[in-house]
Amino acid sequence: MKKITILLALLLSVLYFRSFIWLTNAWLADPYYSYGFLVLIIAGFIAWINIRNYNKEDEFESEPEPFKHGFFVFAFGLLLYTAGFIKIFPFLLAVSFLFTLSGLILYFYGKPLMRSLLFPVSFLIFAIPLPFVFLEKIASFLQLLSASYSASIIELLGIAVTRRGAEIYLQNAAFTIGAPCSGMNTLISLLALATIFIYILKCPLYKKAMLLCAAIPIAIFANILRVTSILLVANHYGAEAAMKFFHNFSSPLLFIGAFMFLILISIIIGCKLKI
Repeated sequence: MKKITILLALLLSVLYFRSFIWLTNAWLADPYYSYGFLVLIIAGFIAWINIRNYNKEDEFESEPEPFKHGFFVFAFGLLLYTAGFIKIFPFLLAVSFLFTLSGLILYFYGKPLMRSLLFPVSFLIFAIPLPFVFLEKIASFLQLLSASYSASIIELLGIAVTRRGAEIYLQNAAFTIGAPCSGMNTLISLLALATIFIYILKCPLYKKAMLLCAAIPIAIFANILRVTSILLVANHYGAEAAMKFFHNFSSPLLFIGAFMFLILISIIIGCKLKI
């Protein structure tokens, strides 16, 4: 089986060499996916732990029983690969890797091992950048949403504010809620972190689904609070203090707060850690 493993690794390396280069460049250049290398490390670490536990259960006392239907998963992956190659669509090529890899694991090593590797393989989806057009539409929506709610909160606090689209005007400062402040980065990062957190929880599947869905509004609300707090600082201390001082540390601070709130929800609904 070691020879087969090496041959499969070489096959995937050759087949997806260009995709790996594209992903590496995206992780280095795209601020939304700068954590791509970290996703790869986490997925690899979880896979290593699961394989080690799998071996401890003496699953390899005999030769693994191949699952022939894994060929269809592999074939679907190749179909996506072909479509992505013809259309020059890097996203589709990268996604096809997950199906191709899963199909090969199923076909040569069987369902028990695939069951152990299902999470780390699926988690790799967070390392694949979404198509720019799709990403831009979501970011634009979040920009307007953050600007609208932040301006409304500021107005409720009795501060004079005017909003035109994603532009917010205070009496002493003006701000444009651009793509970096849309909350897209927070949303993607929190979903990835929430997925890992949910994986190590012991609770029914529907509760895990609830937590994952809850991460979306929590991330959006955290970004609205961030924009609102920046506007408040600007109103009291000026735009320079808001952008040069508060802007930089408010993002990680509210991200931690958002994750802590997600942990609180998990406790309330009765989820416990597996370890």
